[in-house]
Amino acid sequence: MAEHEGHSEVREKLRLMKSPVVLSEASESSHGGAEMPNLANFGDRYTDNSIQFMRHEEAGTLEIFTDLFFAANYAVFSKTQSVTSHERVGSYIGYFGMLWMTWLVVGLYDVRFVTDSIFERLVRAVHLGAFVGFAVVAPKFDPSNQDVTTMRAMSLILMVSRLGLMIEYGSILWHVRRFKNVHISFYVQMSIHFIAAMIYLGITFRFTNSKESRVFVTWYVVGVMEVLSTFGAAIWFPVLSLAKTHLMNRLFLLTVIILGESIVVLADKVVIIVENPDSWDASIIGILTAGVATTYMVFLIYWDWMKTAYLPPLRQMLWTLVHFPFHLALVLFMQGFTQFIQWSKVIDVLNNLSTNWIIFDPVKLAHTTSAQVQKNLTAELTKFENLYPPTYVATVELIQEALDNITDIPNAFWPKLGKALTIDDYDLPDDENTLTFYNLFSGLLNAMENSVFAVFEIDLQKEALKEEREKGGSGEEQQSLSANGAQIDDATWERYNLVFTFGYIAAGACLALMVLLSIIARVTPWKPWPVIRSIIYLLLALGMGLVALLNLNEDKLSAFLNTPWLLPTLCIAWTVVLLLTHIHHDIPLFFNRRSPRPGRRDTMETKSNNDSEHAQPMVHNMDDSTSYAGAGMHHGYQPAPQAQHGSEYV
Repeated sequence: MAEHEGHSEVREKLRLMKSPVVLSEASESSHGGAEMPNLANFGDRYTDNSIQFMRHEEAGTLEIFTDLFFAANYAVFSKTQSVTSHERVGSYIGYFGMLWMTWLVVGLYDVRFVTDSIFERLVRAVHLGAFVGFAVVAPKFDPSNQDVTTMRAMSLILMVSRLGLMIEYGSILWHVRRFKNVHISFYVQMSIHFIAAMIYLGITFRFTNSKESRVFVTWYVVGVMEVLSTFGAAIWFPVLSLAKTHLMNRLFLLTVIILGESIVVLADKVVIIVENPDSWDASIIGILTAGVATTYMVFLIYWDWMKTAYLPPLRQMLWTLVHFPFHLALVLFMQGFTQFIQWSKVIDVLNNLSTNWIIFDPVKLAHTTSAQVQKNLTAELTKFENLYPPTYVATVELIQEALDNITDIPNAFWPKLGKALTIDDYDLPDDENTLTFYNLFSGLLNAMENSVFAVFEIDLQKEALKEEREKGGSGEEQQSLSANGAQIDDATWERYNLVFTFGYIAAGACLALMVLLSIIARVTPWKPWPVIRSIIYLLLALGMGLVALLNLNEDKLSAFLNTPWLLPTLCIAWTVVLLLTHIHHDIPLFFNRRSPRPGRRDTMETKSNNDSEHAQPMVHNMDDSTSYAGAGMHHGYQPAPQAQHGSEYV
């Protein structure tokens, strides 16, 4: 008990600056805990470049808060600039790329040098301000249709973020100022961010009123070079090394935050559904269950596959960089499959609309009149509007116009329509009355579908009005432009096709990249079954992506999109992956796993080690001699070789 009390943490007093340099016991005892060690006690240590910095097992408070700002920005952009067209895909990737690279370069500093001090909190405020800036520019960020103010603001935000990093690395240089051999390392790192900041500043003034300037590509090129240069410096200079840091823990945490954000979006979709009539039925309950289960299984699979806490430098760099396409695929997948919930309810409503319309009853059509048809449709549409009230005046006017024009059709037309419904070889005459009927009927259906879309917040008419306002159109022009129900309806169904396409492609890419990450992070020898299992995973990923090829056949695509199976299909695929993750090739059916098998020389210990290829060593203590606490590992497990200075181990 006394020992436990002696090791209990006492929160330190907040200082102006705090050094991340590790102090020796001799230095601490002789100087009462001074921040810098007494170099006289170390002989010529000031000529050595093997400075030891504090290492942590998990992210600190400032780091977690930064991650939350990343998630908030990603959520804002996804809500205001969701993937609505093929052109928007490029914009989405570009914005996410700049946000992710900004988070990464800040994170690379954090995992090595961040401390809790007044100085660090002030500079952290600069970084958080930059993330707020990302949210500010999100609504109008569109490289294909550029707003000059937005593009210039983005460049300045990137510049401020990099200058903040340069100042932070400068503070570390001050802390190690007496270790002369490491000065060049920090000068190089500071130069990387300073050059990037100056380039961002320079291209700020290259953005003009041209809507299609290609200057923004410089952001991506400079961002990639900055990240690669930072990793290169970390590998080349030991003092900047990422060894024994919690970088992989940070990436794991960011992945969990992205998955958590998808749960928030999923909950929003549930609220949209339950606010409307007939919200719950067996189909919708099943789809919601599949949505939650899919998110949970993706998390479990990532957790089971990515338990490595430390990798050699080159593999760690590759593992980190592969997380960018993985996170991009993950956010697109999550955005797509959460929209599947929304669309599944819309399809369910449209497929089960009560249409007791006289025009579908051949018996009544034989003796009806245009006035009776008008009365019947008016009554049915009134019931529909009570359930799904039109959001826009243009939709109401379209319905009323169609109803008013029904009486323009002669009474003799309706018996002919009844014959066409019952006799396969009978076709309606190609005359003006038939054309009028088809125009009225299609207009009513378009108006009804658009009303359902708007009620469930799939509202392209709202987007059309917003675009017109941004172009400076008047309200009357906006209404007349958006009143074309057929165009809005067609565009909405095209949106559904797009969501289906990128959702399935992203799901396949997400799984494939998770397999690649697990291969990079693997520290146990390859056996036949893990190889076979990885191939199965890749085939499943390929299969999910190839489902998008249904776009080549409109009939099959329409048939699939009109079923409730979009999300359950993905859920089944991820369930198979999760089950395979925990199935081993030699499951004992007749023998106790705890005892050696007859006729085999494998001991319980070696067998257990072979079965745990996904349970990798977790760093337990970040002191000089790193110890390992196995995450599910048995006694005797040998961790991955530790990278030494000058080692060729990759």
